[in-house]
Amino acid sequence: MSDPAATLVPRPALNDCWNRIGVRGDRSCPELSQHVHCHNCPVYTAAAVDLLDTGIPSDYLAEWTRHFAREKPVAELGTHSVVIFRLGVEWFALPVHIFKEISETKIIHSLPHRKNKSVLGLVNIRGELLICVSLAETLRLEIAPETKPEKDHDAHAYLLVLSHEGRRLVFPVDEVAGMHRYRLKDVQEVPATVAGARATHTTGLLVWQGKSVGCLDEQRLLSLLNQNLA
Repeated sequence: MSDPAATLVPRPALNDCWNRIGVRGDRSCPELSQHVHCHNCPVYTAAAVDLLDTGIPSDYLAEWTRHFAREKPVAELGTHSVVIFRLGVEWFALPVHIFKEISETKIIHSLPHRKNKSVLGLVNIRGELLICVSLAETLRLEIAPETKPEKDHDAHAYLLVLSHEGRRLVFPVDEVAGMHRYRLKDVQEVPATVAGARATHTTGLLVWQGKSVGCLDEQRLLSLLNQNLA
């Protein structure tokens, strides 16, 4: 009978950047702006493949014994994750779970005979043509003249790809701040003096880095987008 210890091998060096600069670290990784979460990053995928292809490490039993012997941290309840982005001078947030990808700007191909200004056209995302919509037009945002792009479709910095009930849509934004976690008690009510999109399409306000961020009503927004595509 072969000795089980013979299959033990030294543990390979692991680039666990997600624990240092990723979602479990200080979130300073520049790739987060594109991938939103480390699970979507090719570095994370490559590390998983390397681990699966490697034999049992020599300190396997000892490490897992220490792991389960540690005192378990108490997870903070009631926290939520959102992606914060800018449209013109306004900052908004939507839940992380509806996003599939953040892409740099691409050519948006207009659709003929389409009078609805909320629909910008089609954009190629990883070989798939997806409908591109204007969130600013959907929310009826009043973009200040100095923030309007000289070229309607080419001046946006990023395209956000969202998914809902099997349908994927794309909308351009001027800036993406990345992912942010907050507690429900951090959400402020929308003041009665606030008008426009923040008054009708947001469920509350977050203060992030000195900026007021409107938490968009996810269901209301998706309903509006579906109406515009009908």
